Amino acid sequence: MIDIFNLVALSGIFNILFFWYASTKMKSKPDPVKTLIVSFVFSIPLSFLLIGVYTTMLVYAAKSGASEDAMWEYMEQEELQ
Repeated sequence: MIDIFNLVALSGIFNILFFWYASTKMKSKPDPVKTLIVSFVFSIPLSFLLIGVYTTMLVYAAKSGASEDAMWEYMEQEELQ
């Protein structure tokens, strides 16, 4: 469970830093603080999406009696097909 929190935190930080850096490279030079706020707002739905997918996977694993590792393996096999 800690892994998903780390992933959400890293993706949010990357998103914020990317938007902030991109705002410094634009010709129109938008305000970096406003860009930081916008990037933070965009990272919130991404976080909820990642949490939703992970939670759905864990609920399905609990219903089917599989472990978390077994679910990751199943998802990887489905992705390869």
